[in-house]
Amino acid sequence: MSTTAQAATDRLPRGPHRLSRAQVEHHQRERILAAMITAAGTKGYGLTTIGDITRGARVSRDTFYEQFANKEACFLAAYDQITRDLLDQMVAAGTSEPSYIEAMRNGVRAYLKFWSERPDAARLFTLEVMAAGSEALAHREHTLRSFARLYKTVAERAKAEQPGLPTVPDVVSRTIVIAAVELTTQYIRENRVGSLPELENDVLYLWLMLVAGHEVAATALTQPTPARGTR
Repeated sequence: MSTTAQAATDRLPRGPHRLSRAQVEHHQRERILAAMITAAGTKGYGLTTIGDITRGARVSRDTFYEQFANKEACFLAAYDQITRDLLDQMVAAGTSEPSYIEAMRNGVRAYLKFWSERPDAARLFTLEVMAAGSEALAHREHTLRSFARLYKTVAERAKAEQPGLPTVPDVVSRTIVIAAVELTTQYIRENRVGSLPELENDVLYLWLMLVAGHEVAATALTQPTPARGTR
């Protein structure tokens, strides 16, 4: 469970407690971010109000404004938190595997599983970010570059394992990331978030094909392995 999701279900102790002020503020911030994700994922960014967020987080408006200057700042923080959680899970899933093919397979699984279990976060990340203004689009661009760098890292690992493979240009890394996001977004737009894991073979084929060619990609699809590293 992500930190923001956990924060939505946890409460601070009632009455006297030994938590520091910093711990209390951190807990409140995580609950506010979780409430933003829920509100934006269900109502949309434009219709979400500060009241929606404070009610969902069980905090006062004063507490909200101690943490964030406005709704936009809260949205951007929630978006960035989702990005960090997703990247962490993908990296953890892929680095435990002995070959780049299995690393990529588990990375794809982690990516699709992450969204399938977080429908509100999925909508915020793919759809609502497009309606949240120019700063949100700048954060989205930064995220796309982060994912492209991750793909580039796996491509370099593949070349290290198989020196005959070509070097993947930066534009290819970016293109494959955008393609994966668009495939995901289509499912989210159609309210089929829970079915995203069925895209595993399609996304894996794309990711492998652009690194190692059709034959390697097609062969990988006929050799499924038990899910590991995405629990």
